[in-house]
Amino acid sequence: MNGGVSSSSSAYSYTGVSSAPSGNLWAQAFRRLRRKRIAVAGFCVFLLICLACIMAPWLTKWDYWQINARNRLSPPSAEHIFGTDNLGRDVFSRLLYGGRITLRIALVSASLAMAAGGLIGLVAGYFGDRADMIISPVLDILASVPVILLALTIESIFGWGRGYFMYAIILAAIPQFARLVRAAVMDVMGCEYIEAARALGVGHTGIILRHVLHNVAPLLITRFTSGVAETLLTCTIMGYLSIGVRPPTPEWGAIVFNAKEYMRVSPIMMVIPCAVIAVCVLSVSLFGDGLRDALDPRQSGT
Repeated sequence: MNGGVSSSSSAYSYTGVSSAPSGNLWAQAFRRLRRKRIAVAGFCVFLLICLACIMAPWLTKWDYWQINARNRLSPPSAEHIFGTDNLGRDVFSRLLYGGRITLRIALVSASLAMAAGGLIGLVAGYFGDRADMIISPVLDILASVPVILLALTIESIFGWGRGYFMYAIILAAIPQFARLVRAAVMDVMGCEYIEAARALGVGHTGIILRHVLHNVAPLLITRFTSGVAETLLTCTIMGYLSIGVRPPTPEWGAIVFNAKEYMRVSPIMMVIPCAVIAVCVLSVSLFGDGLRDALDPRQSGT
């Protein structure tokens, strides 16, 4: 993604394909993933953060918009475990409710980009020729446009502060998914068992479902994890640049932007949100690395 973070799991080499039933391969991959403790730990940490944000109404008694001018910039205490901000609002509450916005945008954006990019890449790689000649230049053009420019354009057209920048994140991520799937499908289509299936009269749907999808799915799933990390970071950057949701609705990037003015007076007000963002991105990236190794076809015999 333009301007996003690049994870080691975003570099792939598709070195083998298989026409064998995928059930056993998925079971082997799951067993390999369970042995990768760092990856499992990363997934658990990210899941706990997501659950904490979902359970925000039960984890904090403070409303994220509740102002208390007499209790501005207070340090962590029993009442406010992460302290309060410049308006006396509970930082912990704002982090939880802000995570609802940021994580939802990141997960939805990555999911939609994966679905759209996967479908586009499948069409380009499977049918090739004219379809590929039309799709590839469009992907190149889309990938060359900075995501921030896309966000500014979309926000100016549809309205500021309503979350429309999410569509810019989706559009910027589509080319990466599409190119990955296109290359993988082209590798599969060059195999002999595809020619054999065609000779036996198997149609396009049968070939895609039986021989293409189970070879492409591992790469697409792995790319999704790094896509979540990238969209998460991009979303916070958008919020920091005020290309996000409208105040007083909290969002992690906007929380960091607001806290930077008070770094000397109350550094914890900025350190904690930055730490939460870093932990989220790192945990997803670690899980993605482990998932990539577990789904690597070259390790199918291990």
